[in-house]
Amino acid sequence: MHGLIIRAVELFLRARHGDAAWAAVCAATGLDRRGTQVMRSYKAEMLQRMIFSASTTLHIEREELLEDIGGWIPRLESVRYILRFSGSSFEDFVLSLDDLHDRARIVLPGLELPKIATQMIGPQHYHVDVTSDAREWYPVLAGLLRGMADDYGVLAMVERDDAHLDVQIVDERFAEGSEFSFTQRISGVA
Repeated sequence: MHGLIIRAVELFLRARHGDAAWAAVCAATGLDRRGTQVMRSYKAEMLQRMIFSASTTLHIEREELLEDIGGWIPRLESVRYILRFSGSSFEDFVLSLDDLHDRARIVLPGLELPKIATQMIGPQHYHVDVTSDAREWYPVLAGLLRGMADDYGVLAMVERDDAHLDVQIVDERFAEGSEFSFTQRISGVA
């Protein structure tokens, strides 16, 4: 398991639930409570142990916790910025999910995100499928989609059934989206 995923769960737990929750997860999993390392490779079962321990510690259902993590990810400015490169609208973002796996591997070799297949089933209505055996990606992706809809200022319904996520854009101008500019970020870095 790539250290970036482990580190993201750590950052989520610390930011949303505090250092005491993080310490409890570390005690249950054997992780160093001083922090995880982004560029380290962890055993595959470490993520499962972290999620189980956090769910137990926080008294939150596993899927709810995973969805919360997914919804929190776009709040990380560096990740949000990369995700916003996927399109100028939320609809463009949804349609670009098919490329997320390959783009992630280019940005960070060794990061294995699941492959995603998006199918348009009507105007502003999509089915999103995770083509992976790891079913826990569905609630993470549902949270991520809700978080990105908020970032774009869009009202979108994201529902899960047994086979896929159903994404329907209800109102493209529901709220003012977060400010985003390619040139602003570039000029800010220079």
